[in-house]
Amino acid sequence: MKKTFAIVSALLIACMITAVFAGCAETPATTTAADTKKPADETTAAETTAAETTAEAVTTAAETEAETTEEVTTEPETTEAEPQGDVFEIGSREELFAFADKVLNGEAEYEDMTIRLTADIDLDPTLDGGKNWVPLSSDGLDYIVFDGNGHVINGMTIMPEDLEVAGNDGKIYGSGFFGVTTTSIAIKNLTFTNAHIVSDTKHCGCVIGSAEQMGSLVELDNVTVSGLTLNGGVGVVGDTTGISFRVGGLIGANIAGAEIDVRNCTVQNSKIFGFHNISGLVGCTTDGMFTFENNTVKGLELNYSAGYAANEKYHVTEDIRYFADPFYCINDHWGEYHTDVDKESGNTLENLDSYDVAFDIHYKDEEGKNADNPGREEDGVIYFPAVGGSTIRPKDER
Repeated sequence: MKKTFAIVSALLIACMITAVFAGCAETPATTTAADTKKPADETTAAETTAAETTAEAVTTAAETEAETTEEVTTEPETTEAEPQGDVFEIGSREELFAFADKVLNGEAEYEDMTIRLTADIDLDPTLDGGKNWVPLSSDGLDYIVFDGNGHVINGMTIMPEDLEVAGNDGKIYGSGFFGVTTTSIAIKNLTFTNAHIVSDTKHCGCVIGSAEQMGSLVELDNVTVSGLTLNGGVGVVGDTTGISFRVGGLIGANIAGAEIDVRNCTVQNSKIFGFHNISGLVGCTTDGMFTFENNTVKGLELNYSAGYAANEKYHVTEDIRYFADPFYCINDHWGEYHTDVDKESGNTLENLDSYDVAFDIHYKDEEGKNADNPGREEDGVIYFPAVGGSTIRPKDER
């Protein structure tokens, strides 16, 4: 029994030892599982980092919002239109003045662009913030298209002191929305209403005063001038100081070799005064350097006063009656009456009064200007207009 008891006891002790060792073997597994839980100090650090990140994001967002709010609040409103690709849009009087200032200050960078109006613009200087218009030059505006986009420029006012473009030995000349063009330019889909221009120098028109670049192309398409008063003066006997000559409803003069193309334009209900070469569309142009198609002049008063000049060539009524024309005068062939030719190109005239101020003669719708026999006979000799050495051609050669 004792022996048996001893054996059993030994076995029990062995089992206990085995159980103890088995328990010790399980302890590492339990520890490893515990190790997968983050220690208290590590968890606190992670949570702190997350909290800091969140706070930082909130602070950054708040600062960003504050900066954005500050920019919106402090940024001044601009009165200058911004380029839209190859199109520069102008939608207010302030934007138009800002554009003009850049051009006049030599800061224009609009070559090959379209300048487009997006609204009607009132340039009446009597309005709050209004002022006279200073005629533009086309410097910096090479090959641009000025597209009125069907809109109206009203009340443009130009006085002699507003001219800044110099030429011809320092004499200022060229009065109009564009005073002088020295590059190719196109103006279209634009209406001028109630413009008021006073000019005491040569070359004046509502749209362009003078086209001055040989070989350039000046195009006007679908341009209307209505209610224009263009006062180039009429002078007095023996004194023509401070009056304007080569004056037109659209363009004053093209005598420097530019090509002008005038189509689908209208000049109506307007009064135009000047010394000589007064016309509804273009005051004077070089022969062969023009196209006039489908234009209309109506309700115009063309008043000229060449008979006041000291030069005796201007003292013959039969000669100077051609100084006013419904559409244009020709520089090289002064005294030509070519209205029949113009009508064949779709140009029309209605209710036109050409008034010779010096001789107090009205020519209603050009009646009395006989193109087939424009000269005067004196002692059996026919004299034709020859001012400035120009000539007149037979009608079938025009």
